[in-house]
Amino acid sequence: MNSDLSTPRLGERSLKLLDDMSNWGLRKILLGEVDVFQIDDTHELYGHMNVNYVRAPALPDFDNYGRLLDPMARSEFFVTTGEVLLPELSLQAGRGDEIAVRAHVHWTFPLRFAEVVWGDGTEARRQIFPLESTREFGESTFEWKLEAKGWKWARVAVWDIAANGAFANPVWR
Repeated sequence: MNSDLSTPRLGERSLKLLDDMSNWGLRKILLGEVDVFQIDDTHELYGHMNVNYVRAPALPDFDNYGRLLDPMARSEFFVTTGEVLLPELSLQAGRGDEIAVRAHVHWTFPLRFAEVVWGDGTEARRQIFPLESTREFGESTFEWKLEAKGWKWARVAVWDIAANGAFANPVWR
């Protein structure tokens, strides 16, 4: 996730592009990655990497790593910088145009906010849920419901006070 320290979230340009493509009807997913152009034994990588946490029943052995590709293709993963984790996430259609979210979140730094972003095929919208009452090294389950007239897709992200975060790719209605 590229950083712009003037914004409360990392990777804002990439996420905006994902939202635009979703409104165009393209069912794309965004993967975490890191560009390493030169490395030696003095470099620290972990603190600068984005990680894809794949929901899988077990970690496959090396010869069967391809078993992780199917859940990734189904968007059964989340992307994180490591300070915020989304081990359990449910985003579903509620009554009418309602979006119902249930997120189990672990975090290192106090959280700033969670957001549900959705689109109707024309415009992306977001609803922010302030989480400023959280403290460092926490874990909690949050539930949110919101009206999102005509929504076709939606995604969830949670951000901490240092702009670190975790996000899930769009879920299609």
